[in-house]
Amino acid sequence: MSTSDTIRRLHEHRLWTRAKILAAARTCSDAELHRPFEMGMGTLFGTIVHLWGAEMVWANVLEEGDPGFMIPPAGAFPSLAALEEAWKPLDARWTALLARAGDAAFLAKPMARVRDGKTFTTNAHDIYLHVCTHQHYHAAQISSMLRQMGKALGPNDLIVMAREQWT
Repeated sequence: MSTSDTIRRLHEHRLWTRAKILAAARTCSDAELHRPFEMGMGTLFGTIVHLWGAEMVWANVLEEGDPGFMIPPAGAFPSLAALEEAWKPLDARWTALLARAGDAAFLAKPMARVRDGKTFTTNAHDIYLHVCTHQHYHAAQISSMLRQMGKALGPNDLIVMAREQWT
């Protein structure tokens, strides 16, 4: 398996996991979506918005657009449905970005991210990987939040996705 195949596979898993997260979130009331937790971004909804925002941040960096784009607060979206709509054009951008994952020169290219007035440089390869591992980190928090509400995200490991696809 090539580097680009691995990157694409991890992003396939990111999308599969996000679909599970959103499906579970749709079973929540507004009160549950905004229930305070001492983890993640403080609420289930805030943590899901954070996932969208991180994808937006890193798409901008990889496209060499606005390197200073900041993740919006949860209040930037009036509802889960509005957030899901906002993901559609972002997913199209990621599809185009993933098409570049086979370009070794692009993967090695230094990319700038500006945060709090500081510029951080990372190669594109590590950004592709970070977007996936970042979501997996927060998926564990989301799973815990849902469990505390008597709901379940369910298994979301890559191997679970692979076994589902195998059958």
